[in-house]
Amino acid sequence: MMAHSNRTVGIVILLLVGGCSSEGGGAGQAGSGGSGLGSAGDGGSNVGTAGAGGTSDAGGLPGADAASGDGPAPAVGNCSPPDDIYSPIQSLSLTGCVDPQDPTKPTSRAVFYEVNSPLWSDGADKTRAFVLPAGQKIHVDATTGKWVFPVGSVMIKSFLFDGKLVETRLFMHADSDHWVGYAYKWNGQGMAKQTEATVASADGDDVMFDTGKRTVHWYYPSQQDCLKCHNDVAGGTLGPENAQMYRTVAGHAKNQLDEFQDMGLFEAPPVAPKASEVLVTPYPSQLGSPPAGATTEQKARSYLQANCAHCHQPNNGFIMSPFPNFDLRYTTALKDAKICNAQVAKGMVPGSASTTILVPGKPMDSILWLRMNAAYTDTGTMVRMPQIASHVVDTAGVQLIGDWITLVPSCP
Repeated sequence: MMAHSNRTVGIVILLLVGGCSSEGGGAGQAGSGGSGLGSAGDGGSNVGTAGAGGTSDAGGLPGADAASGDGPAPAVGNCSPPDDIYSPIQSLSLTGCVDPQDPTKPTSRAVFYEVNSPLWSDGADKTRAFVLPAGQKIHVDATTGKWVFPVGSVMIKSFLFDGKLVETRLFMHADSDHWVGYAYKWNGQGMAKQTEATVASADGDDVMFDTGKRTVHWYYPSQQDCLKCHNDVAGGTLGPENAQMYRTVAGHAKNQLDEFQDMGLFEAPPVAPKASEVLVTPYPSQLGSPPAGATTEQKARSYLQANCAHCHQPNNGFIMSPFPNFDLRYTTALKDAKICNAQVAKGMVPGSASTTILVPGKPMDSILWLRMNAAYTDTGTMVRMPQIASHVVDTAGVQLIGDWITLVPSCP
């Protein structure tokens, strides 16, 4: 975790740079299937076997011709934070985070991974990867299981519908106190070949994107949106932690923790989490189905951990995580979560008179469920959850949380 004294400075800097990373995003329609940016080719899993470190990829901008009289091809970066964080590299192909000759493929330095419980991003499929700076390793917090990435690390996430890339986000650890993020918008709508992605506006943007099979409404988040999820309490990155990463990807023989340890990615071997701490996949998705025997409570609490707990947890006095009045972390017992028969601290949901976060046995009287089920509007986003990074109701998630609330007999 970063020092509290430097957090305000980090927030100011993040507010000034474009894009964001994360598990967020927004689309007007749900998607399914499709391959990912540099997917491992195992039916949707995306953990690669490439190691970290090494030199940057060589090559120039696709289509560039030094002999044409237009001068030499632009230099390709080494997939690291730019010297001037206010001036991100405009073309994804020049960042060094992808193959400059085919930007739909990642750099060979990228290490792909999966999580147990994904963040809902309006039905988009995703690929997730990271690039470590040469000679640097990941520190795993022995108490929380949080993965702490060294300065210079880059998180790479791509969002797809019907196998078509819509966005790639680069989240970069600029220095000891700051992460910065940039969103890249893909070309090649419809049946056109995808050859490049360019950095999105710092103010956010939305497009109607033709996948060749349908049109989805996709929202590129603003830089302010990034801070609301990637807040100080969340610790920069959201997914990488033992409870999420303790997973064997389809087509791989070992658990990710063991696989990455064999690759030499950790400062010290991480301790496997207890079975009671490991998140489960909440419902069938790109990441597979819930494990056999997983209870409704385990699935629901895993969903809340991934989608809500980065804000809804004790904030230890930090200025971010603005809703510390209750705790939706997976390992927090319901009796300690301060949601059962607890009153909300903000307004009601239109159409409902309820002011209670969770009413045992009654999801339609529970603000927790009502906010998840509220439709997005341009003027009423504060009544729904999540408030950002989503514009489409997660019907499977709503059903799951409703089923769980129905099974709660009484407040413990």
